[in-house]
Amino acid sequence: MEELFLLAAERGCVLLEALKTAFFPAFQQLIGVAESGVIGSIKAVDAAFTKLIEDDSSREFDPMQAGGAWTELGAYPVFVIGKLLGTESRRIRFTTCRKPETGVDLFTRADFLYPNAAASATVAIGAKREGDLCVTGTRGYIYVPSPWWKTEMFEVRFEDPRQNRKYFIRFEGDGLRYELAAFLRLIHGCRHDNRLLTRGDSIFMADVTSRFRRGEYVDEIS
Repeated sequence: MEELFLLAAERGCVLLEALKTAFFPAFQQLIGVAESGVIGSIKAVDAAFTKLIEDDSSREFDPMQAGGAWTELGAYPVFVIGKLLGTESRRIRFTTCRKPETGVDLFTRADFLYPNAAASATVAIGAKREGDLCVTGTRGYIYVPSPWWKTEMFEVRFEDPRQNRKYFIRFEGDGLRYELAAFLRLIHGCRHDNRLLTRGDSIFMADVTSRFRRGEYVDEIS
């Protein structure tokens, strides 16, 4: 990833990772609200993305095509964790369940430790749970229902439910148009969109996946 960004800079090209969640208007507002201090200091971010894939012959189960739950889905929760807590985590540990015949992971959870916060990312292609996102703060929390990676609505919640507030911003189509529009603006020299999905964001996501694939701090369950 670092080599690709250096090459793009040398050639005067734009390199942008295709992670459409980053460009949804509602997701951008979610980040803004979380960083505004309305829920206080962020102490935890917990995100999950799971889907059941029943066809064992599909690409997601093929180790020769980088199959597995983490390589398929892990970038999404890692992205939001890095966006809210930063890309310099103190420690990352993984718990995974693999398919015995191929070694492909069916379920993986990553736990992140920061100086002042903690986070968890849960992904699966052979197990199922609610695919939601929760940002815990000292004054309240933000809840994003499934599928949070296609953000259209989120709610800021407090001890007094009368203070709760919901935010709605629908996206058009399948959401790819926002990613494509940002890419075109970067090509035409508008550097504002660099902040939506930065070089640092992409390197953080790649680094976490590399750690998992190298087996760093990975515990296995049956």
